[in-house]
Amino acid sequence: MNKIYGYYSILFAVLFLSACFSTSPRSTGNTSMSKPKSQALYNPFIYRMHPEFFIHEQSEQKTVLYTKIYLSEIKFIPIGAQKRYQGKIRIEYKIYSDINSQQVLDSAGANFNVRKQKSQNNIISYIQIEDNNRDKYFLEITTTDIYRRSSVTSYISVDKTNINSAQKYLIISKKNNQIYFKNFFRPEHYFSIKHNTAVDSIYIKYYQKEIPMPYPPYSDMKREKINTLPDSIWSVSGKEAFQFHEKKPGFYFLQIDTTQTGGLGLLNPGQYFPYVKTSLDMVKPLQYLCSEEEYQNLINSSNKKLAVDRFWLECAGDNTARARELIRIYYNRTLYANVYFTSFTQGWRTDRGMIYLMFGPPKTVKNFPDKEIWLYHDRLNFKVLQFVFKKVENSYSDNDYVLERHIDFRSFWFQAIKSWRNGKVYSVFQ
Repeated sequence: MNKIYGYYSILFAVLFLSACFSTSPRSTGNTSMSKPKSQALYNPFIYRMHPEFFIHEQSEQKTVLYTKIYLSEIKFIPIGAQKRYQGKIRIEYKIYSDINSQQVLDSAGANFNVRKQKSQNNIISYIQIEDNNRDKYFLEITTTDIYRRSSVTSYISVDKTNINSAQKYLIISKKNNQIYFKNFFRPEHYFSIKHNTAVDSIYIKYYQKEIPMPYPPYSDMKREKINTLPDSIWSVSGKEAFQFHEKKPGFYFLQIDTTQTGGLGLLNPGQYFPYVKTSLDMVKPLQYLCSEEEYQNLINSSNKKLAVDRFWLECAGDNTARARELIRIYYNRTLYANVYFTSFTQGWRTDRGMIYLMFGPPKTVKNFPDKEIWLYHDRLNFKVLQFVFKKVENSYSDNDYVLERHIDFRSFWFQAIKSWRNGKVYSVFQ
């Protein structure tokens, strides 16, 4: 039997940018919250701009929006007599009293002039939020690549009343001494973590067990409640920054007061995350394509590499080239699902990750403050399949969305499984 495990490749490179910025005058008005943007948000080969944001409440009087933008995702043009390549990004925010508000309380923006420099790969810049000491509000953030004339809108809730809020923590990576934006980390990562208030103790709860897999999109079953009982708990001094270096895979939840909700959640999914590099990493996402018996045979196999090879070769009818293509696409999707959708569990194990793996990136995403609508349609838009993901407010993650399930999804789901098992990447409207 031909071995194909060594041939799959994951196509993902994280690059950064360097910039200088200037802020624009803030303004107020009675304009309503922007209409949802229709965009191919989760297709890395079409929609290329994925800025990262981090809100940090430095004090009661100062709240800062940190921003990170990727060099590979912006357009550069030659500027000036020397034709030096430069990009230009604008970041704007609007403040609303809450998610349902129609009135802009305040707004501001910043321009970033970005130059290509080999020695400097990234910029982490910031805008101070002019919130007039408001305790709770809602931010609408629009990032625009001026030369490409494209933009993306993001939403963030700010709550300064909760002492456990993740926005009160500042995480610094010891590797490059930069602010850390991700909600996941690998065992080799070292961090310095500081709460904005000197406190006697910060409690760290550790959860080892993974949450259950998501139910199929046609199921009438509701997601099980999140386990609130940690496997272990310990404390560190909160009077100054402390060192965080946890090698054991699992979910870590930091709190000042364990009797209240809220906290800082950090997931350690394993050595290579978000990449898919081991045979075990390749087996687990096959749960969407396998029966329970098949999956147990794969997971209990003494040679998982060979078992994965056999699975994909059988799907491809022993056509090695086709099997390699299936592997490349399926595990690229696993990777991107991990990058986009990870919360208190790996991205591919979420509702959005499940749909992403089986159906691919949606043609269109309508992004709302409290939900996302994914649309799959044919070229003429005569046929449309729609998935609605509602945002769940919980203590553990700000990236948790649950699918509105419906029995009508049943036929599409089994068509997708059949297509993959017959050696063909599923397309909703072929």
